[in-house]
Amino acid sequence: MKSLRAALVTVALLQTSLAFLFGKEFYDKTLTQKLSLNPGTSESLLLPFNTTRVPGSVSSAKLQSFIRKHFEALQSDWLIEPMQFTENNVNFANLVFTLGRNASSYLMLAAHYDSKKSPVGFIGATDSAASCAILLYISEFVDSIQNEISVGLDELYWEESRGLKIVFFDGEEALDTWTPEDSIYGAKNLASLWEKDGTIQKIEAMVLLDLLGSKDNVTVPSYFEQSDMMYRKLADIKEQNADKLPFKQNLLNVSERKFLEAKRIFVEDDHIPFWKYGIPVLHLIPIPFPSYWHTKEDDFSNLDESKIRTWAILLCELVYDILD
Repeated sequence: MKSLRAALVTVALLQTSLAFLFGKEFYDKTLTQKLSLNPGTSESLLLPFNTTRVPGSVSSAKLQSFIRKHFEALQSDWLIEPMQFTENNVNFANLVFTLGRNASSYLMLAAHYDSKKSPVGFIGATDSAASCAILLYISEFVDSIQNEISVGLDELYWEESRGLKIVFFDGEEALDTWTPEDSIYGAKNLASLWEKDGTIQKIEAMVLLDLLGSKDNVTVPSYFEQSDMMYRKLADIKEQNADKLPFKQNLLNVSERKFLEAKRIFVEDDHIPFWKYGIPVLHLIPIPFPSYWHTKEDDFSNLDESKIRTWAILLCELVYDILD
């Protein structure tokens, strides 16, 4: 089985049309209900995140339970790993879900589910409730695909191929003031654990979602050369299928290249510990940040449903392309 990096090179060289959404039937059946901001929608993956999620709190524990039950209800053999740890007298819990527990390499999708302690009542709709809901939607998409292709295949299919890890980080936000020590607790803990058990060597690429779904007119540039082919693939999917997507305008800023040329970290986030291990990181975070970043106005009234749904489609298509 070819490596993810080799697969991405192959994709970049292929001159085939991308004006086709592989998951169109799935999106038509599920997208409106699953990524709905309507309070009356019982199947919404977004609405359960409309709460504070401070590490160690009761509301955080309830949200963790919701995420775990979501994966338990899927049909495929997902490995469910709640990873609890304590630091600075605070109880944290990363949630890691793996499809293909014996795969030789993995694509990693991630977002943080915690919210800031202050201001009191901070929800963090873009930071990062919407991103977490998108990850849950992707898990359902991949699960449906896996169950279709697994008919007639034995378990060796996933043992010998590329797998998927979906990670929900706790403790991204600072407990007091952001410093290298007081931030990204979950990411640092998981990277350390994976370095010790060898998992870090199997992570071929990381896609990190953050601050997505804002009503503000903000776009995501490409930050790293190592992941620029993935970024351009995402941009191609968007461009070729613009008429089929809920949000028609730009979500990506392909012409912005200054971050690539600088060859350094511009935005401190959960990717840093993994980037330091040399893992290619596709960092999907807009610049500038939404205008209500880290304020109480970052609530569900400032989410754009069409943007969230479009991000979900784009990422489902990208994940399918990489794992196929």
